[in-house]
Amino acid sequence: MANLDPHFQGQLSRLEQALDQFLPKPSQHLAQIHEAMRYAVLNGGKRIRPLLTLVVCEMLGGNEDEAMIPACAIELIHSYSLVHDDLPCLDNDEFRRGQLTCHKKFGEAIALLAGDGLLTLAFHLISTLKDSSKVHRLLKEISEAVGTFGMVGGQVMDISIDKTDVDLPTLDAIHIHKTGQLIKTSCLAGAISAGANAEEEARISKFGEYLGFAFQIIDDILDGDGYLRFMSAHEARAKAREVIAQAKKELKSFENNSDLIQMTDFILNRSEDNARR
Repeated sequence: MANLDPHFQGQLSRLEQALDQFLPKPSQHLAQIHEAMRYAVLNGGKRIRPLLTLVVCEMLGGNEDEAMIPACAIELIHSYSLVHDDLPCLDNDEFRRGQLTCHKKFGEAIALLAGDGLLTLAFHLISTLKDSSKVHRLLKEISEAVGTFGMVGGQVMDISIDKTDVDLPTLDAIHIHKTGQLIKTSCLAGAISAGANAEEEARISKFGEYLGFAFQIIDDILDGDGYLRFMSAHEARAKAREVIAQAKKELKSFENNSDLIQMTDFILNRSEDNARR
């Protein structure tokens, strides 16, 4: 995230400290599973999703402390999804972020359980918030985003299709569920944390939908797959710019939106050096 303003670097540093604090220490009971959980999270992730939560919350008049637990919970969920995606039964990847994947370092059984532990810890963290109405909303929105009508459902769609015969609407549906829902909900969690009203939440949700769509288009360009089966990299990049422009329109009514606009530009202009993996 070196291209972002120093303000973001400070937020990222505090995110890392909070994640380190919330994750169980290897010195605690069942050291191996806790070591695997920490390995899966504290390994150089870009923290785009939790940073979105913090930035949206601040834009809407909230403060970082109100959004830190939801932000960390979302990053734990994202990390769990990557651990499970890497397993031999799914993508069977050996490396992530330049390091051995969790199952390659700790074995498949521990990696599977580490992912389960991260998901469970995420919801436990949210339950510790003092405002019960926010707890209810966050649990509802995040669980929907990562369940069978969101991320898990997108993964099922992805493994169920014939990759040689997929059409663009099907690919869109997979991306919207598998990637887009958690990004949208990362933004919405910031709005909920700030106590936003219904109209503000609706605009932020729409912004998050566009942002998640653009995020996946850029990922496909970097991976040389996905949308590049249907269009050139130049055309895909132009499409991503159009979607980002739509996302920015949803922010026009908000004051102090410059940080969030900067983040959308960062996502649009990602290169292979700062991609999500």
